[in-house]
Amino acid sequence: MLIRFFHPEDTESVADLLHEMSRHYNGANASSIEDVRDNLLENVLGPDSGVRLVVAVAENRVVGFATIALLYPASKERAQLFMKELYVLSSDRGAGVGERMMRWLAQYAVETHCVRFDWTVDEENTGALRFYGELGAKHVKDKLYFRFAGEELEKFANAQGAKSDG
Repeated sequence: MLIRFFHPEDTESVADLLHEMSRHYNGANASSIEDVRDNLLENVLGPDSGVRLVVAVAENRVVGFATIALLYPASKERAQLFMKELYVLSSDRGAGVGERMMRWLAQYAVETHCVRFDWTVDEENTGALRFYGELGAKHVKDKLYFRFAGEELEKFANAQGAKSDG
């Protein structure tokens, strides 16, 4: 297995993986493969994305991916590596793909002088919680996560004085 940054020839394999992820998390409300591919090309890999896609490749197919970003500023004028998503094909889970990807990402964080490597997990995702705990990751309890979503986001964005220059 090879872990590396995304190459254009990975597009169809990554689209298939993202489509499986959509079915995994959304069930009958999953996006179509066409919508997933369009989102990959236009948004995930788009010019305004700000994330990099890391893939695990085995036998010429992508079996896992992570989306990451280096965020500044972090303490001591260094970066923070933030992982938005880590997903491994259901057929390849339990084979060490996720752990190898996490180690690759940790090494990348060290090589780019990051002060830390952070990610979030849904509290009901017991498998992920167990996986990260087994890796020895620290569960951060002194940070709170905030969000505007859906109608709340629209309402807040459209409040007086919230116009964007971009």
